[in-house]
Amino acid sequence: MRLTMIDELTRNQHHHLADDDCCYFFGEYTARQGYGFSETNNLIHNFKKGIDRKGRAEYQYKESAIRRAAQLINTISNTDVLSFVPIPPSKCPADPLYDNRLVDVLRICQQNKADFDFRELITQRLSMVASHAADNRPNPEQIAQNYIFNHAAANGIRNSIVIFDDVLTAGSHFKAMKTTIRQHLPNNVIIGVFIARTEREAEWIDDFDMGD
Repeated sequence: MRLTMIDELTRNQHHHLADDDCCYFFGEYTARQGYGFSETNNLIHNFKKGIDRKGRAEYQYKESAIRRAAQLINTISNTDVLSFVPIPPSKCPADPLYDNRLVDVLRICQQNKADFDFRELITQRLSMVASHAADNRPNPEQIAQNYIFNHAAANGIRNSIVIFDDVLTAGSHFKAMKTTIRQHLPNNVIIGVFIARTEREAEWIDDFDMGD
């Protein structure tokens, strides 16, 4: 798994991405295949294990996946000039199913690199239905309406902002994040980094909540 840029050959597989969206990913996730299909599938399946499984023996695989994701992020050489911004999970902190796995990854990165910077710049007003369970998947504009920009967290933020998520599918959450951040920080460079991108051409949804 190595950092790879979304280019003209793969961008059309992510419906909401435009030519000026700069996004990178480490591996290709093949939806509707099991964890044994590939290294990336194994990582994503374990990374997305539900928080309701905490306390079971299998939860160790989620914790291992979080550490592995942090190792991948730490292979990025110029993190000293980047501020990472995690996409908020579908559930708000008060929800029993709230899963803060992206922040967990970034905290480990910060423990290993003193100059690593991340900000919870965006939060949600309300919990949302997971994308795979929604009758009508929200578009970027609808998602952005539920976002709150944290002005205090923006103090001292670096010029280059990395929107961080686990899996890139259609790109709706990335676009909602980029639009919201751009409204408040119009001069910052904004890119996306994902643990994986969903390799697909058809518009179908996997059994997992792929985050967008």
